[in-house]
Amino acid sequence: MKRFSSTAAALILAAFSAGQTAVVVAAPLPASGPTKVDWNLTAAQIGQTCDAALAKARTRVKAELSSHGKTFATVVLPLENLTADLSDDTIAQQFLFNVSTSRGVRDASLKCNNDESGFFTELSASPQLYAMVAAAKRSRTAKDIYQRKLTDLWLDSFKRSGAGLPAPRRMEFVKLSNQLTDLQNKFQQNLGNDETTIEISPAQADSLPADLVATFKKNGSNYVVPVNESTVTRFLNNERDENARKTYVLAYNNREAAANTPLLEQAIAVRDRLAHLLGYQSWAAYQLSDRMAKSPERVTDFLSQLDVKLLPKAREEVATLTALKAKDTGNPNAVLNSWDFSYYDNLLRKTQYSVDNNEIRQYFPVQHTIDAVLNVYHTLLGVDFKQVSPADAWNPDVIEYQVSDSKTGAFIGTTYFDLYPRPGKYEHFANWPLLPVRTQANGAYRAPIAAIVGNWPRPAAGKPALLSHDDVVTFFHEFGHNMAALLATAPYETLSNGFVRDFVEAPSQMLENFVWQPAVLKQISSNWKTGQPLPDDLINSLIRSRYVDDAYGTTRQILYASVDMAYHTSGPHVDTTSVWYKMSQELTPMPTPEGTHPQASFGHLMGGYDAGYYGYLWSKVYAQDMFTAFLQGGLENPQVGMRYREDILQPAQTYDPDIEVQRFLGRPMSPNAFYQEFGITPQATPAPKR
Repeated sequence: MKRFSSTAAALILAAFSAGQTAVVVAAPLPASGPTKVDWNLTAAQIGQTCDAALAKARTRVKAELSSHGKTFATVVLPLENLTADLSDDTIAQQFLFNVSTSRGVRDASLKCNNDESGFFTELSASPQLYAMVAAAKRSRTAKDIYQRKLTDLWLDSFKRSGAGLPAPRRMEFVKLSNQLTDLQNKFQQNLGNDETTIEISPAQADSLPADLVATFKKNGSNYVVPVNESTVTRFLNNERDENARKTYVLAYNNREAAANTPLLEQAIAVRDRLAHLLGYQSWAAYQLSDRMAKSPERVTDFLSQLDVKLLPKAREEVATLTALKAKDTGNPNAVLNSWDFSYYDNLLRKTQYSVDNNEIRQYFPVQHTIDAVLNVYHTLLGVDFKQVSPADAWNPDVIEYQVSDSKTGAFIGTTYFDLYPRPGKYEHFANWPLLPVRTQANGAYRAPIAAIVGNWPRPAAGKPALLSHDDVVTFFHEFGHNMAALLATAPYETLSNGFVRDFVEAPSQMLENFVWQPAVLKQISSNWKTGQPLPDDLINSLIRSRYVDDAYGTTRQILYASVDMAYHTSGPHVDTTSVWYKMSQELTPMPTPEGTHPQASFGHLMGGYDAGYYGYLWSKVYAQDMFTAFLQGGLENPQVGMRYREDILQPAQTYDPDIEVQRFLGRPMSPNAFYQEFGITPQATPAPKR
């Protein structure tokens, strides 16, 4: 067991305050029923209803500006309600950009997104509203923690949106913010419309699973392979022909390169100018100023120290796979390339750990897995799920559930699962908190809506869709986000909509651990032919393989986070390709292939994680520590689960994450569980002073 200096641990703990704070949690309010949304709008209807909703919102803004209000009730609450009402009125118009099969609908939805973003940009840059919210704060008329926190968040939003700038700089800020929105949306639109494919011969297809090959179209005798999220793992894990793997990886890492690389570089330049307009040295400094990490320097230290400790182990892992390739190919001078990693990692797991991913898939048919995962969350968090059939949704593929409280029977909200790829659809796996929880102006509770959008491989004819264990882990993760979106109880949408960015992944990352526990694996697995759960020997092998090549995988995550930081701390002119390639040589044992542009399909950089990708590793420190409460109290202990629901999920953004985590754990956060996962033992670090 390696020893680890206390410095990196202190970097986390330094961002953490240990004082005990009384936490007020709003009780769930009974909803009258599901929130109704028309998901089947035409392009024309989207344009008309979006324009009408924005016109209505602008009229309400004018009324607020003329009210001369100076209290929470006359300034902050009307502001919160008018923006939340706009979200309610345009949720389908906004969301269909990600899921509609109609190019016209997606284009109309994109326009609505841009128009609404422009509205919010102008609203949050208003010096008059900024002054009114500041006056409301000074009035001390906010009566409870929710009203005070809401006031602070709105005030901070105005500050960070240029409302305090002199008029010429404020106008430039608004113009550039709208330009940034256009760049980001165009980037995502290009990815959604991407149709990259490669062709492989029948001989090259021989090593691929038959049910995967059955989903491919043909061009003569060759198979046409879609190069996207639904095929990448299974193809690279199983394709024996190195040339085919190389062709796939080069294509995968060049998706939309010509279109998206300049869009990203333009966005970086715009962000840098926006940061300087607000007095920050870089976009990263601006983004991190209101997060737990606080500064780019602290993030860089955290990432670099972790990378230094993991690189030796990562190099050993690559050496092991290189030797396996040499043996497999009969070439003692074999070199492991990036397109070889997945194949030989999978081969290592099969030969040395008896883990065959294709065998494991037989135990995770989609519907059973969904039902079993819902049952785990039912036990853990005290919620019931009732499937709605047929689903009132945007596509026949979508599954809908109504969610209610197990103890009281009170309706909570609606969730949708949209799990298979379609042309034009968002191509990754993510949860959308479509309508966060809120109490409306009339006091009525408006039930929330959330949706998980993913791209699992479609089933072959005559078989159910089958999932890998990694797919199940991802679903468990995203459903953690889903529950956070539905179970928040803060009365205002701004408070109930998630967490601060570098904590937002922690609750769902914590829940990933459950899918590595034998009892849970037994519960959620069922062979699609026999109905039998995973056998003990396969479960034990799977668990033993959990950290195989994990050091290398983590250095890749460090690379992504470090590239993100470099892009957003290096000024307005960044050669994103050369930066990526240089850092891949420094931070991982295997550089990115020359001639590729992986940044062009790195959607996080243009989807809200800019100068924020580090949050996956940063929040995992909190996630692993929170999981210790379940290890000690029982994996599916409803009492521990209810504490988690009440202390973490229900307050959402009402309190700083360190306060919520401390209340849940009964002690300050410790990074030990995180570092021990890598075989690194932090030295004891003094608790922060109270």
